[in-house]
Amino acid sequence: MKACVATGERRKMEYRDVPMPTVELDSLLLKTRCSLICGSDLEYLDSIHGDIEPGLIRGHEFVAEVVEVGPGVSGWEVGDRAVPISFTGNYGCWADYFVSPTRGVQKLPEQVPDEQAVFVEPLHTGFGAVEASGVKPGQSAVIIGAGKIGLLAIMSAKVAGAAPIVAIDVHEGHLEKALEVGANHTLNARDVDVVAAVKELIPNPLSDHPAVQGPDVVILAARQGEVLDQAIQMSKLGTHIVLAGFMPRTEIDPGIFLHKQLVMSGIMAGRYGQNRINGKLSVHLLANEQMDPTPLLSDSMHFSDIQKAVDSTFAGENLAILLTP
Repeated sequence: MKACVATGERRKMEYRDVPMPTVELDSLLLKTRCSLICGSDLEYLDSIHGDIEPGLIRGHEFVAEVVEVGPGVSGWEVGDRAVPISFTGNYGCWADYFVSPTRGVQKLPEQVPDEQAVFVEPLHTGFGAVEASGVKPGQSAVIIGAGKIGLLAIMSAKVAGAAPIVAIDVHEGHLEKALEVGANHTLNARDVDVVAAVKELIPNPLSDHPAVQGPDVVILAARQGEVLDQAIQMSKLGTHIVLAGFMPRTEIDPGIFLHKQLVMSGIMAGRYGQNRINGKLSVHLLANEQMDPTPLLSDSMHFSDIQKAVDSTFAGENLAILLTP
């Protein structure tokens, strides 16, 4: 079989023959139907978290088909479609075939097409961030970072009834997509003072006191440390800030959390202790047609074009590429 393999060089992949994996106890042999590139895959290939392992197969956002059921497995049959149920690390799905423990996947209902289902894993985080924020219908939400996770958070905030929803990014194409999927306003951080602009877009109808001007919720889906300071500065008394992506070490004044009575949460692939629940809810949202993430797909490429896919994603030219074997 063939797979997309890390060469060990920074940002370099190759498509080549690899050994066929063997099904194990309580596991499934899966045939990849389609996959996406996650920001964490890019960080790994950029050597941000350490050395790149030559020969490693990446990928954990996928739709796959069961081709063999391992010993000790019940409830699964050949032909069932599978998607992640919670983030369990690197599945290695950028390959024709891969093996997953049954605890890491869930069955996909027939009515959900592959092009939607491939977003289930990142939707864990986008939807989970909105759920963690506790935003209620009619409350305001700011999403900083309109990449894949941020856009899924915008869609989830709309489903939750948040209004207005403000999207902030530095790429005009991402901001246009944000309006398409549910944002009411967009701000390009390169062009405006986003703190002042947010406070102007989200006035408090009950008071003009500066302390109560700002959003009810801020979701951070960007990986730049300065956005945390922006989120704090634009917040009003009691704003809930949710960190929905990895962020480098940064300095903040803890006193401002006291004075503004802020709340901050972190989220990764669903809320802590509820990852599997969020995974099932992500499928539920798609199966019941409460959202359609397919507008986020910007291109489709074969696994043999993995280097082109990685390069264009690093360059910001593509938002979500549908990779197929």
